[in-house]
Amino acid sequence: MLKILSTLVRGAVAEAEEAVLDANATRLLAQQLREAAAALEHSNREMACAMAYRASEERAATSLDQRIGELETSAVSAIRGGRDDLASEAAVVIAATEDERRDRREAIVRFDADIVRLRQLTDHGAKRLAELRRGLEMARVQEALARAGANGRRAIVVGSGALRDAERTLARIKDRHQGDEDMHEALEELEREVSAGNLDERMADAGFGAAKRTASSDVLARLREKAAACEQAPPTSHSSPREAAP
Repeated sequence: MLKILSTLVRGAVAEAEEAVLDANATRLLAQQLREAAAALEHSNREMACAMAYRASEERAATSLDQRIGELETSAVSAIRGGRDDLASEAAVVIAATEDERRDRREAIVRFDADIVRLRQLTDHGAKRLAELRRGLEMARVQEALARAGANGRRAIVVGSGALRDAERTLARIKDRHQGDEDMHEALEELEREVSAGNLDERMADAGFGAAKRTASSDVLARLREKAAACEQAPPTSHSSPREAAP
């Protein structure tokens, strides 16, 4: 049981490490590229130092060549002048100088080999670093696109409800505006009818158009006139049967 739990714990730790690496892969790659760039810069400095040492050895070897030539000329003159002792001393110095020149020439050869090797390494490292930097930029672009896509999808999901609410609100606004327009049209129609009715009445009062409608007050006045006329009229010659009786 303990072995199984230990295995499960190690598995959980490994999964957690992988999750951390996946979540921070771009940041980790950027740091690794910075370290690689620093190492490449160090290699470039080493190559520059090797080239400087090589140039110094080259100048020293050239100076030794000149020194050996001068000593040989002097030794030959001493031999011709019968001064073998001076020629012998010159020969000793020439031999030591030639040994030093050989050492410096060998050092130049080694520097040349080191410079070639360092240049190859730095050139290859610079190419790899450039490729990795391009890969890092592409990875960052892909992550940005992924984040943008995820944010866009979340915005669409969140905004869909708001869009539906906005559509319903717009529909209510349109319905209200349509109702207001219908009401305005009805009021305008009533105003036109009222205006037309007033015009007919004014035309009738002026004696144009249709006759004016009879008012009940006019009828009542006429009936009163008739009643008054009947009261004022004289009685007729015909008497009633009651009046003819003795």
